[in-house]
Amino acid sequence: MLRYRRRLWLYPLFQIPLICLGICLVAAVLFALLGLGRPSVAVAIALDLSSSTFSEPSQFNQPGTVMYQEVIAVESYLDQNAQLLRVPNQIQVFGFAGVVLPLTDSFQTDSQQVSAELNQALQNPNLIQRIVPGTTDLNLAIQEGTDALSPIQDHCRELLLVTDGEADVDAEVIQAAAARRVKINAVVVGGDAPDLRNAAATTGGIYHSGQVTNLETVFTNQFFRNFNSNRRWVIFWLGAAWISLMWLLILPLDRWIFQGWLKLPMNLAGQLALGNAFFWTVATLLIIWHLAKGLPFISLC
Repeated sequence: MLRYRRRLWLYPLFQIPLICLGICLVAAVLFALLGLGRPSVAVAIALDLSSSTFSEPSQFNQPGTVMYQEVIAVESYLDQNAQLLRVPNQIQVFGFAGVVLPLTDSFQTDSQQVSAELNQALQNPNLIQRIVPGTTDLNLAIQEGTDALSPIQDHCRELLLVTDGEADVDAEVIQAAAARRVKINAVVVGGDAPDLRNAAATTGGIYHSGQVTNLETVFTNQFFRNFNSNRRWVIFWLGAAWISLMWLLILPLDRWIFQGWLKLPMNLAGQLALGNAFFWTVATLLIIWHLAKGLPFISLC
């Protein structure tokens, strides 16, 4: 009796999922290859300019110091921003120690202008005294970075903080950043800072610590790539392709596996095949939500 049934590909229940599967796979490939769906990003970079990053005034921003590594890493980020993105990140650079000072005028997409303003600010002979280099106030750095990022709309807000040591960070400061949808990302050169690790975890940011031999690589390969990744869209389209495949398999499972091989009744076979499709639909959406931290067309960042 089975041989008189219509071919599987003649049923809309097979044709529609097949079309959806093809569309989702093509979309996943296009998004992966062309970088479609990359978010618009605003980045506030806060550099630790306390005395521990340059040891003595004559070594301020000199090769071999942590501060010099910080500045070179920012320059590498700016180069990537100018060369690789059709819509560059908006970037502003701050310096902090006992106080926080903007080292560039405002958030800008022109990397050359940001670089020029940064170098000009670092050449100011009064900067060392103004920054109060004898202490490191991470709370103030996070607060100022959060305040600067908050007015920027329709962008992912990333605070990238670089320091060479541990300091306390108040829970209220972290919660305020999270409430304003500012992600705290931190690099701790030469040690570990549990409070900053917690800040990054709470706000969905990235934390990196330990002996950093090449801060430029951390900035470009880790932070720049993650800030400007469309991975969430690729995950979404691959998940949608998997869901389409599960619906595509309803008729083959029903006819060939459950009825043909396992000899189950028609009604039970159909229920099992549909149940499999519904199960993987719900499970895949939950997996996408977990891996992509939400659906990309609902949540911008």
